[in-house]
Amino acid sequence: MSKPPRFFITPEQVREPHITITGDDLGHIRTVLRKQPGDLLTLLDGQGKEYTVRIRLIEKAEIDTEIVDRRERQPLSPLIILGQGLPKSDKMDWIVQKATELGASSLVPLVTERTILKVKDEEKRVTRWQKIARAAAMQCDRPDIAQVRTIRSFGEFIHTLVPGPQTLLLFPWEEGTEPVKNVLRRHLDAKHVVVLIGPEGGFSQAEADAAKDRGFHLVSLGPNILRTETAAMAALAVIGYELFQ
Repeated sequence: MSKPPRFFITPEQVREPHITITGDDLGHIRTVLRKQPGDLLTLLDGQGKEYTVRIRLIEKAEIDTEIVDRRERQPLSPLIILGQGLPKSDKMDWIVQKATELGASSLVPLVTERTILKVKDEEKRVTRWQKIARAAAMQCDRPDIAQVRTIRSFGEFIHTLVPGPQTLLLFPWEEGTEPVKNVLRRHLDAKHVVVLIGPEGGFSQAEADAAKDRGFHLVSLGPNILRTETAAMAALAVIGYELFQ
């Protein structure tokens, strides 16, 4: 028996014992999936609660459902923040999608010394990336959605970052000498990880020095120079492999 299709809702949509579905998912449920009263859906509130619901009524502006089961699902630990130097073209779309699949809890687009992309319609871009993260979270069975933050400068981000006692700061860099796995294995109790990835052309020496001064470990992802999108995925994959609980 196939699993019911999954959709994200907000906690405000839950009115025990009912949940009302509105917005963009209506058309997909009604027109694409052709769901009918009596069919089951899985709804997640993005904060760890997962509901199995049965459709009661399908109307033009909303779908009324009844809760038949509920359970708690915790997000992956540690929480990973990916600070991504903005790449050219539409590569950020792909990075957001794959970073969500690999477990990043939030993404911060960064303007660095070597950022080439000139961002126009910033709010529209961030909204688009958040929609991509939402779709990716639905596809990969996450209980939460990676949050895409507003675009920030590299300097602003590292100087306003306030890491806690169990926060690990990673700065993969082509001049880094210590393998990232060595650092990760010394910090298996980390609750938060911040990893910074440069754009095309990488980070500058000044940015590396500034990051080191702020407590970042300058690490290596291996002997080869990686594209920015490859570096981001390699870093997230090895962090997940070593630390996810």
